[in-house]
Amino acid sequence: YVRSYRHSLTLKGDQRRLGLKVMDVLKCGRKSEVETERLVHIAEATHPRHALYANNFTRTTKYTLLTYLPKSLFEQYRRLANIYFTAVAALSLTEYSPVRPWTTWTPLVIVMGVSMVKEGIEDYRRYRADREVNNRMVEVLDPETKKFVEKPWQSILVGDVIRTRRDETFAADVIFLGSDNDEGTCYVETMNLDGETNLKIKKSMEETKHMGEDDLGSLAGIIECEPPNSRLYQFTGNMVLSTKALGGHDLKKPVKVPISASQVILRGCSLRNTPFVYGVAIYAGHDTKVFKNASKAPSKRSFVERNTDKIIIFMFAILLAMVIVSMVFLGIWVEDDYKKNWYLATFDQPDQYDPSRPAVAAWTQFVTAFILYGYLIPISLYVSIEVVKIAQSVMYIGQDREMYHKETDTPALARTSNLNEELGMVTYVLSDKTGTLTRNVMEFFKASIGGVSYGAGITEVERSNAERKGETLPEYDEAALAKYRENYFNFYDSRLMDGAWQHETDPHRIEMFFRLLAVCHTVVPCSPQNEKEIKYEAESPDEAALVVAAKVMGFFFYARTASSVTVRETTPAGTRDVVYEVLNILEFSSTRKRMSIIVRDDSGRLIIFTKGADSVIYERLSPNNPQNAKLKGVTTQHMEEYGSAGLRTLCLSYAELDPAFYAQWQAQFMQAKTSMEDRVEKVAAVAELIEKNLQLLGCTAIEDKLQEGVPQCIKQLAAAGIKLWVLTGDKMETAINIAFACSLITEEMQQFVLDATCPEADELEAAGRIEEADMLCHSRIQQQLAKVEATMSEQEGSCLQYALVIDGKALSYALSDKLAPTFLKVGVQCLAVVCCRVSPLQKAQVTTLVSKAGDVTLAIGDGANDVGMIQAAHLGVGISGQEGMQAVMSSDFAIAQFRFLTTLLLVHGRLSYFRLSRMICFFLYKNLMFGITIFIFNAFALFSGQFMYNDFYMTLFNILFTSLMPLAIGIFDRDVDRKKCVKYPSMYKQGQRNENFNLQAIGGWLVLACYQAGVIMTFIMIGHDSRIISRWSGQPYTMFESGVCMFTIVILVVHLEAMQVEEQWQWPHHVAVWVSIGIWWLYLLAYGAFPIRFAADLYYMFIGVVAPNGQYWFYCLLVPAACILPSLFWRNVRRLLYPTVQDIVREAVSMDKRTQEQIQHDEEREMKAFKPEIHTKNTGFVPPYDRNSRHYKPVASSRQIYNPRDMQHRVAAVPTEASLHYHQDVQMYESQQLYELQQQYSLE
Repeated sequence: YVRSYRHSLTLKGDQRRLGLKVMDVLKCGRKSEVETERLVHIAEATHPRHALYANNFTRTTKYTLLTYLPKSLFEQYRRLANIYFTAVAALSLTEYSPVRPWTTWTPLVIVMGVSMVKEGIEDYRRYRADREVNNRMVEVLDPETKKFVEKPWQSILVGDVIRTRRDETFAADVIFLGSDNDEGTCYVETMNLDGETNLKIKKSMEETKHMGEDDLGSLAGIIECEPPNSRLYQFTGNMVLSTKALGGHDLKKPVKVPISASQVILRGCSLRNTPFVYGVAIYAGHDTKVFKNASKAPSKRSFVERNTDKIIIFMFAILLAMVIVSMVFLGIWVEDDYKKNWYLATFDQPDQYDPSRPAVAAWTQFVTAFILYGYLIPISLYVSIEVVKIAQSVMYIGQDREMYHKETDTPALARTSNLNEELGMVTYVLSDKTGTLTRNVMEFFKASIGGVSYGAGITEVERSNAERKGETLPEYDEAALAKYRENYFNFYDSRLMDGAWQHETDPHRIEMFFRLLAVCHTVVPCSPQNEKEIKYEAESPDEAALVVAAKVMGFFFYARTASSVTVRETTPAGTRDVVYEVLNILEFSSTRKRMSIIVRDDSGRLIIFTKGADSVIYERLSPNNPQNAKLKGVTTQHMEEYGSAGLRTLCLSYAELDPAFYAQWQAQFMQAKTSMEDRVEKVAAVAELIEKNLQLLGCTAIEDKLQEGVPQCIKQLAAAGIKLWVLTGDKMETAINIAFACSLITEEMQQFVLDATCPEADELEAAGRIEEADMLCHSRIQQQLAKVEATMSEQEGSCLQYALVIDGKALSYALSDKLAPTFLKVGVQCLAVVCCRVSPLQKAQVTTLVSKAGDVTLAIGDGANDVGMIQAAHLGVGISGQEGMQAVMSSDFAIAQFRFLTTLLLVHGRLSYFRLSRMICFFLYKNLMFGITIFIFNAFALFSGQFMYNDFYMTLFNILFTSLMPLAIGIFDRDVDRKKCVKYPSMYKQGQRNENFNLQAIGGWLVLACYQAGVIMTFIMIGHDSRIISRWSGQPYTMFESGVCMFTIVILVVHLEAMQVEEQWQWPHHVAVWVSIGIWWLYLLAYGAFPIRFAADLYYMFIGVVAPNGQYWFYCLLVPAACILPSLFWRNVRRLLYPTVQDIVREAVSMDKRTQEQIQHDEEREMKAFKPEIHTKNTGFVPPYDRNSRHYKPVASSRQIYNPRDMQHRVAAVPTEASLHYHQDVQMYESQQLYELQQQYSLE
């Protein structure tokens, strides 16, 4: 194969002229080798090398017809419980099994079968979707006819030239060769890729943009590019074109041009506003970037689910203990007492009771007991948990109208159902700021140009600060501001508006300022091209705001091509259209923190415009320009003022370039751009050479207003014991003021600030002593952390609340291995933490660190830079905002506004935890009680393996007779209604402390199960003893009759216990209880009616034996009462002596209802009293009630707050006004109780 492959790659023609060697083409030729570089032969899809690449056929299914059964079974047996139940079922096939095999196999097959069928249905849906995608048609260039023909997507190969038309989806990752327009541009929508709806402009290869259908047939060349990867926004590659590609002219050497991400269109993108485009496929099928990004998100399991596994292991340990006890006692009995009880032996299993071989007897009992006690482990628990979680997600979270955002038509979405209950246990919320706490709707608000601050108006943060400090805000002309206001623009200053800037002292600097805003960006204008109606498609709202500001100020950007931008400028020289030739764009990145564009204006001048963070711009200012030093100080002061007002700032600068220097730099830049290794780093290094000697113009200030309801939401979360960490890229001043504005930080909090600013370290860095500077900063942060830790230790036990603020540089040191434990220890003691100037990587690192504290963390964000943070937290919440859907696509839950977090956590999270934890405890309780009854009877039967129940009873116990009640608890149970969950957020701490699923709670249920099983067995074994009571016919009870009675009592006790723990009864609970009990009796009737050869011992058991017997019904009343009354008594005593917040809230609600009913009753009495036809001689003994009278005195007490029990007997005797005052007093009394309890819990 290798020899024939080499032979097929003999260098001919273009390959030789392109300077390629055989080994270059054979790089990564063997499939077993890792692909390090990809070579694509343009329009040669059948090239032998391309056979090594994936074709465009895609498959997302997990199974095929042949692999479905083995692979789905493998998936089922990844659950430990299924392995256990299969082992039990296998043991039931042995001769020592006490039950018939079908009794163990039937529930196992049902439970596993349901899961396998569900998997199969879901996979079949994926298969149908795959088939539809693979059979879509697309136009592909036929290399023989040189014409485009339609082919299905699955037929596309690497190297094919594809034509995609308007509104069609790209079938593969392609290099953009050309379009219908001469500029070689097109617009694509990446909604299917990253969720963003704004259009993005793509530029074709400059060398191929002129080609049409006829020219593409003669196109020859090779594309060398990186191997398939998941980086959506990065691409490294070159196109090497032969002479044919350029019209057949002879060239001395091949043309090698770089390919960037702007010339790559990915599979899944849709073509918009462009008739058609041509592209050559470089990645197909599963090699495309969309499939490379389709890897599963990190697997997350909730705390309850992890603990459930541990509890199942604990239950298994109990089972083994019971099995060992049975083995030991049977062995002892066989060895010591068997000779006296020889008549109890079974003739078909002589080894089981051989007194000479007690060890064999014990081993056989191991198999018997292992099967018999297997009912302790609930086989349907995991299926029930899955059903409950899906129901909670679909019925509650997805259908909640209070989390529906009408403006964007966006409901809440549970992207996974595995973590619902985790929402009720959150202690830390880590949040992005922009677009999460704020609206991400940017408005140009102020500007500093040439050392002069422009702009009027008051920001939300300034209003909040003034209200907090009691200051009076300055007045401004709101009417003038409204006159110029439009989307992205909320600015007014008479010195600049309507061309007035031309009369300022430095109009040239102002002109360059707004020219930069109009030119230095990646915004795409959309038609119509007039100032009032034009719309802009921007990658970020910030850029749109800056472009709109330039437009209002007379620099109207309205057209863009691959190599130019057109601006209609209104200057002192008049209004004219200026075309700026775009020579280079040095793109923004979180590392560079700046963007530059190099243009040539209509006069031939070369200009570089640079905008970015103040720290990176200041470093690149010209030291020889004396104005820079002066402007830097004033601009810094203005930026601090803007930051204090909560505004986002951006520095602007420019420089004119020398043509000779630029030509030299361009050669270096092209060399870096065509490098296949470390291209990004090399381009950044070359950019440093030209982004220098800049002239400072000033800065912009953009307002991003808080979302509706954010301060209230943060207050409620804090009252619920949830601590909020805000991770933002803003400056410290801006972040602190916004934290105050949204009530994250309050004046009552003691604030700590960690700042790595150190003049000595700056001097060391300037001298090139980087390591020494780094060590100095590290030491500084270590000292600051130690000081904060010491302060907190000294004030331990006080009621002080702490807030911590730390900048990005300090955070980089605080996250080091040495300081991270101290930073975490300090951070978790703070009610609020604000991290400023953080990078996306630092967000993820902070989230990972906080998650190590052991408490549940939730990360919430709206942008691509929040994805790492969202995936690192226990819970990830994405906000569908202005920055696309990438955060949502990586999240576990999605909401439209931050304020919906209150409902998601305090309502759905709390109730999901409450329901699921109770359901699991109830499941364990009922199975343990059932299993212990089997164990006790087996002990009575000398551990012989005998049991009282029919095989069918045990088989159907979990999957039929007691299956509805756990589901009703898990789906419909609640202790208080949703409004009270929000009104009293301190109830949320129940989940944070894990009160419903801790060792104490679970142990209580298990002790109750043991007690009730003992009571049931005691009553049945004594009551059905033939020496004490005989049945109605005069004959003693048989084992099977006693088994029917005992099983009936077990079912009654299970459901009665469920009834008393239900806090609020709803119709599903009634259905679950009465239908389950009814099914049991109907089953007895139906099964007993079968012929005797089928019904055997249960033939007419209910009608003929049990139902006519009064003792059966007496025991059905007596025994459940004996089982239930102690637990009922204990629960009421606990509520009386040790009430929880929930108990007090429920009591308050109940009291409120009774009070409302009393008031209504009084009003009805008063209405009757004023009817003229009603007259009575006795007018009563209560004097007229006038609260304002000087003769008035309180009825029960002179205290401000009355005891409602003292007032209750007098309410009916007073008119309605008194009743209303009584109602107010009751509310005050209850509010005081709740407040005191909440204070107690918060102190704890």
